[in-house]
Amino acid sequence: MNEPATGTRPGAAVAVTTLALGVDMFLYGSIVPLLPDLPAVAGSPLTAGVLFAVYAAALLAATPFVGVWTDRRGPRGPLLAGLLGMAASTALFALAVDMDGASGLTLLLLARAAQGVAAAASWTAGLALIAATHEPDQRGRVMGLALSAIGIGVLLGPAVSGVLSDAWGARAPFLVIAVLAAGDAVARLVLVKETPALEVRTPYRVVLRGPRVGLLIVLTGLGAAAVAFPEPVLPLHLDDLGLGTTGIGLVFAAAALGGSLAAPVAGVLADRAGATRIASAGALVCALGFLLAGRDSTAWSVTGLIIVGSGAQFVLAPTLVLVGTLAEHTRPAAYGAAYAVYNLAYTGGLGLAPILAGTTARAVGVPTTALVACGLSVAVAAGLLLRRDRPPAGSTAAPTPTRPGSATEA
Repeated sequence: MNEPATGTRPGAAVAVTTLALGVDMFLYGSIVPLLPDLPAVAGSPLTAGVLFAVYAAALLAATPFVGVWTDRRGPRGPLLAGLLGMAASTALFALAVDMDGASGLTLLLLARAAQGVAAAASWTAGLALIAATHEPDQRGRVMGLALSAIGIGVLLGPAVSGVLSDAWGARAPFLVIAVLAAGDAVARLVLVKETPALEVRTPYRVVLRGPRVGLLIVLTGLGAAAVAFPEPVLPLHLDDLGLGTTGIGLVFAAAALGGSLAAPVAGVLADRAGATRIASAGALVCALGFLLAGRDSTAWSVTGLIIVGSGAQFVLAPTLVLVGTLAEHTRPAAYGAAYAVYNLAYTGGLGLAPILAGTTARAVGVPTTALVACGLSVAVAAGLLLRRDRPPAGSTAAPTPTRPGSATEA
């Protein structure tokens, strides 16, 4: 086992990363059912889209630096620095939920940016810590365990937030998050030990020339886009259809649950049928979900959202195996850089999709926006199906991320 090289016990690495990812996704999803009632958003799908995109932009900007920092100095420093982003985002969200106008929107955007920075630390340094403390034949299982926390966070965040908000006001969910973040902080401080600095660091340009890096980037970005596209517009649509804050939270929780249940099935099928075939099937499932989600019917919209959450996991199914192969094609293994590439790809989809959704919904409405997403999903499915699938020898599928939020991952 790798404990002497890292100073952190393998079980502690899994526990810290699991808690960090779960808390981050809980916070990410908590804002979803609150969107229709946030004075600063004022019912604007474009503003909601920008709010989600800022998270992705901050994560995108911070991830390369976290990857370099992790490979040079080890995961402890980035993980501890991420606590500042988590604390700042929780406090700013709690302050901004009742504020309107430019001041309220500014605080919300700052909170989302702080959360993006914290997420960059949790994902890049946390997954690199697990990889460094476990043998290659164990990583798929333990990373799947850690990433299952994303599904739990995405599942519980909207549901708990909606119930607490209706019962005690919009600030109530963030008191719960503050308690969870405190436990997260204690775990990172106590369980993660110092790691000796690496004498050699693999440059990003070398990592980007690794095996199947293009497929990894494409599938990760597309899966994230499918997860993120409904987030800024479907809460507003469901609110117009008569669902309240609690109902919207439960609907998004159900979509996350559907994605979590689909993820292991998608991993098994990807191993048997090949990455691009399963991803193409997932894109078609997403197309059906988007077709239903824009209907002027609560039942069909809810059903469609759940289908999208499940389909996205089939697109994401091969990504963890691909990123592990990418990390280990160099010596020393570039775990920090490889997971930074993964995060950058995920964040690209996470950032572009909400802007596209919000802009389109503002121009033509949610039903037409859903049809646009349906058409794009069909085009993606056709493109993937036409690509020849060449899995590397000896690869095996691993559990897939369910990140936003989510994972519904990654």
